[in-house]
Amino acid sequence: MALNDLFDAAMTFPVVPFTFLTVAVLAYWLLVMVGGTSPVAGDGVPLNVTGSVFILLSWLAALAGTLHGRDVAVRPPGVVASVVIVVLALAAAALGTALLAWPIRRALRPAGPADPARLVGSICVVRTGEVGPDAGQAEITGADGAPVVIEVRHDGIEELRPGNTAMIHGYDAEHGVFWVTGFDPKLGTRP
Repeated sequence: MALNDLFDAAMTFPVVPFTFLTVAVLAYWLLVMVGGTSPVAGDGVPLNVTGSVFILLSWLAALAGTLHGRDVAVRPPGVVASVVIVVLALAAAALGTALLAWPIRRALRPAGPADPARLVGSICVVRTGEVGPDAGQAEITGADGAPVVIEVRHDGIEELRPGNTAMIHGYDAEHGVFWVTGFDPKLGTRP
């Protein structure tokens, strides 16, 4: 098979609509590389990835069906054969896309919610005017290094002001708050 045969097949019905869609997908991904776009959310796999794979697999299946055992330039497929090729190409692309998306979906599945009790024993920094038994917020560094603001409560024995460090000593799951105690990181004890 020569490159001319491949070009002839790509520009013959039923492949030509898929050829233009594949060119559009390639142009889209080139624009993504130079300018970037945000992915459109899908069922675990971004829709732009799923759509691109579907179009590419449709084009490949239609091309293979058109080239199967014939010289397209001499004898292009008839109307009935073209309809059969399109239907089979779409079915093969749907199946192939589903099979390829399954492991990606599993890899991108968000983890279950983290157990807040794992923060007990961590050090946080007070961010609100003061922390008492009814109100207060503090900042802690998350597992990814990003700051996370949490609701904290304090028994009020010592005063906790903005910028003070505190140690988380308990978690109240019913109210979704952490209980803290003043902590001096230099001494490793209460201030």
